[in-house]
Amino acid sequence: HLELPDPVSKGCYYLESPTDQRAIFVIPWKGHTMLGTTETVHHQAPEFARPLEKEQSYLLDVYQHFFPNRSTEVLDQWAGLRVLPAATGAAFKRSRETQLPVDDPREPRILSIFGGKLTAYRATAEKVVKILAPSLPQRNRIARTNQLPLKPVPNQS
Repeated sequence: HLELPDPVSKGCYYLESPTDQRAIFVIPWKGHTMLGTTETVHHQAPEFARPLEKEQSYLLDVYQHFFPNRSTEVLDQWAGLRVLPAATGAAFKRSRETQLPVDDPREPRILSIFGGKLTAYRATAEKVVKILAPSLPQRNRIARTNQLPLKPVPNQS
């Protein structure tokens, strides 16, 4: 992800690269603009995740194609990691469907999460609890998290 100085107006943008049709987003971020994302296989420890030069150039090229008169000065940059199931083909074409394999379907003690998206974390959490229920002690539900509103994050500009 890249943070650029000029804020975008009129919401969020979904763009497709004119060279390979990969999707990127352009969204307001802390009074500035955030660009993302790219898909690069990362072989090091998570703490070493950083946008590569070629990823930065790619994002800035797509941004300049659609917003030719905007600043491309990078104020900040960061990378997130998404665990995708092994598959052939380009990472950006792989399914983002959440996979939840367990060690023993009748009495699961180990569950892994592959794929998915952060924006679906509540639905994923519900599925995880349902799958692990046979291994968990019985408890009364104390909250219906699917009905609790999320509070907006204050603007940190």
